[in-house]
Amino acid sequence: MNRRSFIKRSLATAATLGLAPSLFSRSALAAGGNDKILVVLHLFGGNDAVNTFIPTSSEAYSTYSSYRPDIGIAAADIIDLGAPNMSVGLHPSLRPLVDNFWNNGELAIVSQVGYPNHNRSHFVSTAIWNTGDPDHPNKEGWLGPYIDGQNDPFCATSLGGELPKALRGLHTSGLGIDSLGSFGLSQSEWEGHLRNELQRQLRAARNGTAEEVRRAMEHMLRSVEKIRQLGQVTLAGEFHNGAYSRRFADVSRMIEGNFPSQVYYLRIGGYDTHSDQGGKEGDQANNFAALSEGLSDFRSEMTAKGKWGNVMVLIFSEFGRRAKQNASKGTDHGKGGVLFVAGGSVNGGVYGSEPRLAEDQLVEGDLADDIDFRRVYSDAAAFIGANAAELVGPGFTPLGVV
Repeated sequence: MNRRSFIKRSLATAATLGLAPSLFSRSALAAGGNDKILVVLHLFGGNDAVNTFIPTSSEAYSTYSSYRPDIGIAAADIIDLGAPNMSVGLHPSLRPLVDNFWNNGELAIVSQVGYPNHNRSHFVSTAIWNTGDPDHPNKEGWLGPYIDGQNDPFCATSLGGELPKALRGLHTSGLGIDSLGSFGLSQSEWEGHLRNELQRQLRAARNGTAEEVRRAMEHMLRSVEKIRQLGQVTLAGEFHNGAYSRRFADVSRMIEGNFPSQVYYLRIGGYDTHSDQGGKEGDQANNFAALSEGLSDFRSEMTAKGKWGNVMVLIFSEFGRRAKQNASKGTDHGKGGVLFVAGGSVNGGVYGSEPRLAEDQLVEGDLADDIDFRRVYSDAAAFIGANAAELVGPGFTPLGVV
């Protein structure tokens, strides 16, 4: 088989496997960096920050409850954080985050986070968070330079749905799979002609570009085999059956199975609460209960395996929602949101101010976006040993959450 035929067949095989063709743009290398793991969780739909992180002083709470007569959280139900020099609390469905994370100094809450000239479109704002560039939301992902530098699509993995722009570089993109259980080919397909043919091709060394492709294919074959085996990794603890727990269980298996990804990206929807949002109960409350459950399962697993100190979980939503409820007992798209960072090495606490709800402190009816999210991205980049200025641009001083 000549070089052109080999490359053509290799690319066809990659397409069959659902892997990024950029794997073959240069010879694949094992993921580098340090031993830290970044997990990014996108709460898609625009989480309502005002019912998430709530001011509890009498004056501020009076304003809050006047804005939200039907969906506000009763004062007695708000979980007081006892934060120094602040009167703030969390939604009651986030109780496990307080008990398991906040009280252990493992939860950072970033209040009124966003970016300049905020956009209320789900898709434009998501693109901005994914690229880290409000002025150029069509460029490569903010983690793209890191992935390009590793030159290995297996260094970053998205679980659940299509590959997000955040994991797309100029030359190399991360790996996108729905779940460990659904990855790749069926057993009969894989055990049959395709794997035998791949192994036959890989046994013969080649020169130049063809040899680079052969090495890339060899790396891909090893990684695909490893992914197929990860579903059999035995976890130390039990995970619940909710969407968040299932995703975090897959991440746990990949980490414990020594998969080369240093970055994991998850996206779960359900936060576009224009109507019947509810307060203590309802869609947001149910989402928060499942989130708390899954994140707590993950913490327990990583702690049992001695890895929790090496994990940073960054939880964001593309925007917040308006301060006042709408006529449908829901909330519409807003600006300033709330961001969580959890992990064994996190510097727990509140970053930013108490939610400023006074009429003259709102911006067009929204919470202001005081803290640029790229400061948290700078923390995340440094955590995994990447160059923060290269990923998010110069001038974004790390917030210090890790």
